Amino acid sequence: MIKRNHCVRPHSAVLLRMLVGAMVVCALCTAFRVAPVQAQNAGIGTITPDASALLDLTSVSRGLLIPRMLHAQMNGIASPATGLLVYCTDALSAALPATFYYYTGTYWTPFTTLAWLILGNAGTTAGTNFVGTTDSVDLVFKTHAIEGMRLTAVSNLGIGTAAPTSRLHTVASGVQTANYIGNLLTNTATSATASIDKYGAQFLSTGSWTGTSDTNVGLLVNATGGTTNVSGVFQGGNVGVNTTAPAAYLDMNGDFATQYTSYTAANGVNNNISIGRWTFVRITGPTAAFSITGIAGGVDGKIVILYNSTSQSFTISNDNASSTAANRIWTLNSTGDIVISGKGCVKLIYSTLDSRWLVISEAQTVSTSTTGVITKKKPVDQSITNSTTLTNDNDLFVPINANDSMVIEGYLHVFTGSSTPQLQMAFTIPAGATMDIGNYTDNVNGGAQETFILNTSGTSTGAMTILAGDIPVHFWGVIITGGTAGNIQLQWAQGVSSGTATTLKAKSYMRAYYIR
Repeated sequence: MIKRNHCVRPHSAVLLRMLVGAMVVCALCTAFRVAPVQAQNAGIGTITPDASALLDLTSVSRGLLIPRMLHAQMNGIASPATGLLVYCTDALSAALPATFYYYTGTYWTPFTTLAWLILGNAGTTAGTNFVGTTDSVDLVFKTHAIEGMRLTAVSNLGIGTAAPTSRLHTVASGVQTANYIGNLLTNTATSATASIDKYGAQFLSTGSWTGTSDTNVGLLVNATGGTTNVSGVFQGGNVGVNTTAPAAYLDMNGDFATQYTSYTAANGVNNNISIGRWTFVRITGPTAAFSITGIAGGVDGKIVILYNSTSQSFTISNDNASSTAANRIWTLNSTGDIVISGKGCVKLIYSTLDSRWLVISEAQTVSTSTTGVITKKKPVDQSITNSTTLTNDNDLFVPINANDSMVIEGYLHVFTGSSTPQLQMAFTIPAGATMDIGNYTDNVNGGAQETFILNTSGTSTGAMTILAGDIPVHFWGVIITGGTAGNIQLQWAQGVSSGTATTLKAKSYMRAYYIR
């Protein structure tokens, strides 16, 4: 059988479908063709594609299906274009989930549902979810495109600084034209509960800090650079140092120290001396007698201690017109000027109401010169009641060197309300010293005069007859020391225990002279 080649004619329906397909392909090609001078856009599911879209897909029953692949396949795409979009169907970790990924131009990044939302988040887990970085890079917070806060990679938080050096580091800077507060802490909490404490701020510096030269400072306040610098202002409450229950504006549980500054005085008169902000002033310089007539910079309640560290005679001049009126000194004694022979201290306080410095303690002196004279005077009354036990006088004592000798004399203004309590006296001296001191009681109120001799340290005169009223008692004598220095200390008590006080009045004094 011989086969014959022949052409089969297509069915008319097939021809129609082929023609329609060709027209659709032609239309799509025409729709996506870009003219040299005008961009075209196309629509699928719409005959009016949005003018802003190159391709507008419109449907309420179907979507756009992006290529799906594994992470390995995605990473195997050669030279991916920036913005290339795929969907990974496998999850490698919490950071690499099964989701959409786009190429940034450098790496693939996932579309994740773990983003923090500006209206808040729900379903988070503390310790697992966080705002921050997973690499060693600072976290920066900005407003108006300007950095306002930075959390560094080592967890230092800086506000106003991009280089914080501590856990919290704030810097307030820039030119200010009005009152300005760099940092404000406000505690306006209220309570109806009794017996609870409220703290505006609390500073704790604890833990082991025990190196040889280490210092643990709870709070450092430093104010510099201003016309007037104030390191701290406390208003509306008491300040306690080493106490949690201060009972006064300033309540110190423990000691305090005042460091000194040196002032170089000149021989002769020194007017309006300037000592700055210091309280303890060590005077140096003079090679001859000198005086101070006034101190500049007085403010109400300021206390100054002047210490004459020289061996020269030092005079505090009373209300001396050589200094400005507001800088002058009132010595508050009946003789006017105060003379300190050699080394010694005097304490003053300033009174704004009086515009004067007021001497609040008599000179406490020690002299090692060959003509040294020491005078001690009682500034206030001192009383003893219901006691015959010898007691050291608060004010009447003088120092004496080892291997030295000194003459003492003095006057006691004694007062009692009746003749019952009477008075007894004694002196204590350094170990190894000898003394010979006479006492004379002048009973100006009608009683007999009495004389007593003291030559043993701490031994009492016994009861001395003191009639009611004011009685003068005089004493004088010599003390010679051995190898031990110390004090010549007046002791006294009632001769007979009585509820009527025995009192040594202010202005009673004790004076000592070296014998060399």
